[in-house]
Amino acid sequence: MAAVPLSFSSAQGHSLRATSWGCKRQPPTFTACTGGPMVAAVASTLLTRVWAQASRASDRHVARKARKEIPEEETLWSPASPRVQILGLLLLACIANQACRALPFYLVDFAPNAQASQAMNQDLAFSSADYGFFATLGFTIPFTLASLWAGVAADSADRFRLTAVAGVGWSICTAGMALSSSYGSLLLSRALLGLSQAATNPAALSLIAELFPDARATANAIFGLGIYLGGAIASLGAYVDEQEGWRTTCVLFGVASVAASLPVLSKQDAHKNETVSLPSLPANFGEMQRQIAKLPEAASEVLTSSLQAVEPSGARWLLLGSTLRFSAGFAILVWLPSAVRATFPEDIEQFAVINSLIKGLAGGISSVGGGLAADALRSRGFGDKAAAYFCAASSLLAAPLWYLTLADGFGFESSMTFLCVEYLVAESWLGPAISALQGSVDPKRRGAAQGVFSSLTALGNGLPVVLGLLAPAELTEGLQVSVAVCYVLSGICFLCASRHLSQETSS
Repeated sequence: MAAVPLSFSSAQGHSLRATSWGCKRQPPTFTACTGGPMVAAVASTLLTRVWAQASRASDRHVARKARKEIPEEETLWSPASPRVQILGLLLLACIANQACRALPFYLVDFAPNAQASQAMNQDLAFSSADYGFFATLGFTIPFTLASLWAGVAADSADRFRLTAVAGVGWSICTAGMALSSSYGSLLLSRALLGLSQAATNPAALSLIAELFPDARATANAIFGLGIYLGGAIASLGAYVDEQEGWRTTCVLFGVASVAASLPVLSKQDAHKNETVSLPSLPANFGEMQRQIAKLPEAASEVLTSSLQAVEPSGARWLLLGSTLRFSAGFAILVWLPSAVRATFPEDIEQFAVINSLIKGLAGGISSVGGGLAADALRSRGFGDKAAAYFCAASSLLAAPLWYLTLADGFGFESSMTFLCVEYLVAESWLGPAISALQGSVDPKRRGAAQGVFSSLTALGNGLPVVLGLLAPAELTEGLQVSVAVCYVLSGICFLCASRHLSQETSS
């Protein structure tokens, strides 16, 4: 029977092809033509193994279904299951969220010969330090503040409508960046984007917790695929930028984001039908004074509750390790495109395609694998200690792989190969870390502990800001060393956490 080729190609003819043969269940032959045999070997081996595993799993599933041996929990993961469909819609919104968030990272170029039409920093005349603030704290400060309101809204409002309204908001902000005439107006769009995107996680994660009580880590990891798939799509923005310019790229991403955010309106939140309400304004000046006077007391209560939630030593070591991992991850997200532009200026379009594949495939596989590992370890009685060891191993193994990604003397293909393997190793930490944290604290205070965990993303943005203060010639080396150090220190913190965690499955 004739072969049917499937291919994904870049503008320069670099392609990734899979050939399948009719209805025969044979593993396809994957070939990658990227200009570098090392990248081709890694990508081909990875895709072939994934296909083979999926084929074996499918064959086992069909045989068990014929014998009527499939347990109920597996049928609930069927694409026809309502909860799986909802998870798919939430994942689609998360992809749009992350793509719009990461898009600006691929629209800057600090090289002396950068063109204004293709680099927003050249067009609007702002420095690398300005960009560091714009990409990190310019987003994180409004995002963190809005998260407090978004969490309350998710407890009372229709969470599907909340997600859709937020999606329209961040899509408008993304497209609106194309109208920016100065750094200040661009920063305003970024801040408003942060306000809009704050609603996504509280609404989606609370729905997932209700829909998947038996597999929260796995479901959260699948939702977390949006980080990698959205980042992969954002990486393609570098290619669109090269062809159409940064302003057109912003408009295209904004329009696509609206289309991805609105499908959640097809579902209705049966338990949350109230409308979102804003805090009421004080009736008079005296009442306003009384409300202001209560703010320190309220803030003190929140701080006290949060500190009590993470009082166990194991939880604090987990949080410290997670902060270091956030720092490393944000530094890579914000500065890797600029480092690649400086090191391999002739390979930008190729980088856009390869980086997109690495984020989507390697990052996604690693993330889901970490979630599955966390659920499997807990179900088999290994408890939270094993999850902490898992996080430590991920961090310590990722350090040398990342260092080699930007090491002198390696070509573009070798650099991308190390980046691919680094993603496979590094991105599996989040599911086990959250699982271990939830098991290390009082069950009645898990919400507060999760709030502390989420707020640490603000601290994680500190490293990208510091890197923005470096001279352009020092940026690549600074990124290389600082991320590797964060990986090593986080691994040590996770090992310390394992000493304080129970080996038995927590309640």
